[in-house]
Amino acid sequence: MSKKPLGKRHLAASFLCGAVLFSGLSAAAADTSVTAMASKLTFYAFGERQQAPAPVGSDGSKAPAALTYNGTTYVPVRALGGMLDVPIYWDGTNGAISAGSAKVLVKDAKGAVHGGIDLTEEKGGVRVKVSLSNLPPGPHGIHVHQMPVKNNDFATALGHFNPTKHEHGHDNPKGAHVGDFTKNLTAASDGTAVQEFFLEDANLQPDSPMSIAGRSIIIHAGPDDQKTDPAGDSGDRIAGGNIPK
Repeated sequence: MSKKPLGKRHLAASFLCGAVLFSGLSAAAADTSVTAMASKLTFYAFGERQQAPAPVGSDGSKAPAALTYNGTTYVPVRALGGMLDVPIYWDGTNGAISAGSAKVLVKDAKGAVHGGIDLTEEKGGVRVKVSLSNLPPGPHGIHVHQMPVKNNDFATALGHFNPTKHEHGHDNPKGAHVGDFTKNLTAASDGTAVQEFFLEDANLQPDSPMSIAGRSIIIHAGPDDQKTDPAGDSGDRIAGGNIPK
């Protein structure tokens, strides 16, 4: 009986978990600084959380499961991602690697995690899949902002990502920002919000002027009216997370 061939998702998860291990075991020979240890690493493949193998050296000592080197993950992880044609993203704030799609961990101002947002680059834009909980019921404005969030202070995200210098809103004749979503995020009566969006013209390329990688996604207390500059009159910023790059 022939076995079903492994798909790209399975290969990515298996090989990249191995790459994480290889990165740690090869660190001893490299003149680099280790800043992320195994106990602090979270690993996602195509939006699903994975368990990386326990990294143990030949002498029985434990090696780090992920490294940062000059602001990125250590080279073998990125290299194997390139071999498999699977994009790799590094979230330095949360010590998380994501493969295939970029995982945004969404938190409130107190640092409590409310779920995640998965970003996948497609032709013409970025697919955005939201899965959150414990939000106030009803519609909420949601936008990509210029900068990453620092220390759970959403003001540090600054304004909307707007490389085209337009005004806010898809109903604004002078709009919209690249970071403007076409509709609100709606939380059900139990506080859950599961929704899909598409950000036209955006991408996740590191050097593109239209890239949203390394920026943030912010959720507001009220609905976005899609016309009032600069933020759709959507109220306070109640949750958000950084887009890995």
